[in-house]
Amino acid sequence: MQYNNKLIINRLTALWALNECGIGGFMHAFSSPFTGIIVGGVSILLITLIASYAKNLRSTLIKALIIVLLVKLSVSPHSPLPAYLAVSFQGILGIILFSLLPVNRVTIVLLGVLTYLESALQKVIVLTIIYGQSLWNAIDSYGAWISTKFNSLALNISSKHLILVYLIFYGVSGFLAGLLILRVYKAVHSIKLPNNFNPPVLDIATDPKTKHPKKKRKLILFWCITVVVILLPLIFFNSNNNNNGWKTGLYVVARSLIIIGTWYIILGPLTLKLLNKFLQKRRSQYQTELQQTLLLLPHLKSIVNYVWKESKSLKGLNRVQYFISRSIVYSFHFKTSK
Repeated sequence: MQYNNKLIINRLTALWALNECGIGGFMHAFSSPFTGIIVGGVSILLITLIASYAKNLRSTLIKALIIVLLVKLSVSPHSPLPAYLAVSFQGILGIILFSLLPVNRVTIVLLGVLTYLESALQKVIVLTIIYGQSLWNAIDSYGAWISTKFNSLALNISSKHLILVYLIFYGVSGFLAGLLILRVYKAVHSIKLPNNFNPPVLDIATDPKTKHPKKKRKLILFWCITVVVILLPLIFFNSNNNNNGWKTGLYVVARSLIIIGTWYIILGPLTLKLLNKFLQKRRSQYQTELQQTLLLLPHLKSIVNYVWKESKSLKGLNRVQYFISRSIVYSFHFKTSK
């Protein structure tokens, strides 16, 4: 590498912040319903690269994690608490894993699998907390009804099977993501560019502030549809057996509203306030690095957009590998005006 490790780690930290904050906009190019899986995979890759270049691994990753959280707080102050928790979990798991074991194909794939499984388990736990056992009872009732309609196929759909399939899907996704991350990781270390190479960078002063009313409307619509989907099997199937269907349905609605309201009105804001207080105490300690990262973000965004256009002749995983690896290496070569 033509540049010292400190510069490389700073650029990787900035790319991690860009990926987590979503201000790059490049993930929309994938047009994928699994954006969270892709964003998580890119974060794992960047954490792995930081660990590979760090001389003092633990302190370097902790510093990078805090800077990413501070950038997220500065750029997206209204981000929900789960977004901070997801970033923190990825960073902390990377710190623990790479502190105990060297960076290699086993630890890279293991980090991918564990991160994805945690994401899946988190969703299952949240659904259980919000809707209670009634959610899984509704799925069991619906599965039993389908089995009676398709008796010849001997279907046996239950909530346990659904959860198992869900976890297996995320586990396999984490394994495959780990293999792709390994390929990109090797590509980043093997790409050689001329010493005088400087990728084209658009002169972007600031990114326009994004407005979030559409996101709020989508969130409300999502919860309304979710409640309706859960209510229908509860009311319909239970009503066929007894008169408790509507009571169960109303109980689920009341429980959901109370838990969601308590979270969004009391617990969520309180926890986020404590997290913000913790990060603000460390802002002065990392003020220089934070400012440098914020200044880099628009330029790194233009590099990412440039590489995506540059890779248009490639298809599938070859394009993904070229796009991600070149975006990272080009960011190492980018020369700031200062």
